[in-house]
Amino acid sequence: MTKAGRFVIMRWFAGVFVLGLSALAACGVGLSETAERSALEQGSIISDAAFQGLSVRLQQAIKEGGPAHVVEFCSLNALSIVDSLSTAHGAHIRRTSDRVRSPLDKPDIKEERMMQAMLAEWKAGSKATEIPARVVAYDDSIAYYRPIFISSPACLQCHGSPSETMDASTVDAIAERYPDDKAIGYALGDLRGMWSVRWAR
Repeated sequence: MTKAGRFVIMRWFAGVFVLGLSALAACGVGLSETAERSALEQGSIISDAAFQGLSVRLQQAIKEGGPAHVVEFCSLNALSIVDSLSTAHGAHIRRTSDRVRSPLDKPDIKEERMMQAMLAEWKAGSKATEIPARVVAYDDSIAYYRPIFISSPACLQCHGSPSETMDASTVDAIAERYPDDKAIGYALGDLRGMWSVRWAR
C-alpha cells in the first residue's frame, strides 16, 4: 500500500473515532450493568409514585365535575402536584410528548430525541410491552424515560376525538384553557408521551 493510501485510511479511522465520541457525548456517558439496573429501579419507583399521586387527584376531580372539570383542575394544579413530588423524591419529574397540551410540557432537546426514538419503535409495530423504560447517564445527572400509553377508555375523555369520546363541554374547556392544544385524537393503546425523571449523580 502506498504512503498516500495509508494516510487516507488513517484519516478515515480518525473521522470515525471523532464521530463516535460525538455520538457518545450526545447520548450521555456509559453506566455499568449494576448502575443501570439501579437507575431503572429508582426511575420506576419515582414515576410510579408520580403516576399514583396524579391519578388519585384526577379521579377525585372527575367525580366532582366530570372531564371538563378535570381540564380545569389540571390547568391549575397538575404542575404544582408534579413539582411537589419532584421535591419529595429529590428529582426533576416531567410528563412530555410530541403532542403537548400545555406549552410548559414541551420536551427539551434530550427528551425530544428520546421521544422520537420511542415513537419510531411504536410506529414500527412494537407493542407497549416491547418499548421499555430506559436510562441515560450524563456528566452531572441520570435521566430516566418511560413511555406513557393510552391504557384506559377514561383517558379518551380528555385525549380522544371530539364528538366521539369527548363531550362538548370538555372540548370547550380545553379550547379555553389550552388554545394551542395538540393532545387529542388518540385511540386506546396509542403512545401518548413519556415520563422524564432526572436526578443528580
